[in-house]
Amino acid sequence: MSCAFYIEIVGQDSIVRRAALPEGRVVVGRSPASCQVVVDDGRVSRVHLQIARAPDHGVIVMDLHSANGTRLDGRPIPPGKPIHWLRDQTLTIGGTRLTLRYHAQKDEAT
Repeated sequence: MSCAFYIEIVGQDSIVRRAALPEGRVVVGRSPASCQVVVDDGRVSRVHLQIARAPDHGVIVMDLHSANGTRLDGRPIPPGKPIHWLRDQTLTIGGTRLTLRYHAQKDEAT
């Protein structure tokens, strides 16, 4: 059985989309040139936050000194400080919500 983390993204338009969360680092923000997850929200910085996923350390988020900050389940997180992001917790950046999701998938026999 394989496991897949993904981010559920709900923008100001209430449209829900998903972005896979691979191992390693992912940058979230408005800039398609600098970010792996692009958010179309004027209150989100060009480079807003970093998400790091490692097998032994879980998922860590860090606000990259964004202009409007990042909230985790409604509470502001300090810029530059790594914070554990747990399944089903929601980050808010600007008017956009990002929720960490997890899905176990059955491996197909070949």
